[in-house]
Amino acid sequence: MMRIAYLCADGGVPVFGQKGGSVHVRAMIKAFRAEGHEVEVLCAEAGDGPADFPITAIGPDFPPVEGREAKERRLLALAEALQSRLEALHQLRPFDMIYERYGLWSAAGVRAGRSLGVPTVIEVNAPLVEEQAAFRKFVLQQEARQIEAEVFCGADALAVVSREVAGYVQSRGAPSERIHVIGNAVDGSTFHPGIPAASVPGLPDAAFTIGFTGSLKAWHGTDLLVEALARLRPNLPAHLLIVGDGPERGALFEQAARLGLAGSVTITGWVPHHHLPALIARMDAAVAPYPATANHYFSPLKLFEYLAMGRAIVASRIGQTAELLGPTGSGLLIPPGDADALADALRRIATDPALAASLRKRAALQAGLHDWRQNARRIVDLFPRARAA
Repeated sequence: MMRIAYLCADGGVPVFGQKGGSVHVRAMIKAFRAEGHEVEVLCAEAGDGPADFPITAIGPDFPPVEGREAKERRLLALAEALQSRLEALHQLRPFDMIYERYGLWSAAGVRAGRSLGVPTVIEVNAPLVEEQAAFRKFVLQQEARQIEAEVFCGADALAVVSREVAGYVQSRGAPSERIHVIGNAVDGSTFHPGIPAASVPGLPDAAFTIGFTGSLKAWHGTDLLVEALARLRPNLPAHLLIVGDGPERGALFEQAARLGLAGSVTITGWVPHHHLPALIARMDAAVAPYPATANHYFSPLKLFEYLAMGRAIVASRIGQTAELLGPTGSGLLIPPGDADALADALRRIATDPALAASLRKRAALQAGLHDWRQNARRIVDLFPRARAA
């Protein structure tokens, strides 16, 4: 058994939050513990939820501040406090491994690992510096880039979620031999084909249900779902079920109204993660309609959950999505941004029961290869000496 320090210094990813990052955090903690390891969590924000593991949230010790630069400096100080707390806990009871979810302002794990002589794994989910520069206000860019270089070059191992992220961290100086592609996964005890479908107000029982889960942001291509629905509706009683929320919600309703589809689109808003399985079970076809982008680095949680639920999947032929579904035939792949191709794929599923059944079976089989506990084992196996401890 190992004693693992799990760090998450990102204030936007509370351990008990509802978005994908929080789901990932809890899944890895649960997986390490299911493998018999002791996990102590140090984080910026805990959120609301019952914890059956030791957890320390530093964020409440740092009062909110005004102004972008002040907020960034607050996060730098918070990460330093996390490092100090980790080192103090290590003196009381030593850790065998440090595992940190990389955040824009934290080198706490790498610095503590170097100071204490403890192997450190950094989980990298996205090119955060580039995201911040492209989509958000960003004052202390030089400091963030220095932290990025220190983390990528100083970690004993980097667990990255896709080949695209692997290429990014290597381009920023990470030694290739320390980079390990470990995509997202799913909890098969929570998501599986035996879960009964939820009843959704406003969704007719007889309708062919096209489904999507996740945040409604432009890079998820949800407008393509409405376009495809418009092509299907003249000849097929189809309904679009979107489980999630985000900045594109209003635009989607406007688009549906403009196309005469207002009564054929349901958007639930955010729901607790444990409600997702029954809602996905209500979907006849589950879709990941990503548009074409130059650097599609995602490892979509939704895709693994669709697979585990045994849904007939349609997804864009791009990035890890194509790598996951293409070789196994566990979903239909379409060109990114092609509403006609999406409508054709959905029509095939709706009108060909044998094809739909085959896709569902292959999806469930593929999901069995992507379990969070397998990810935890791969991480632990990187350090045999620490594992022996």
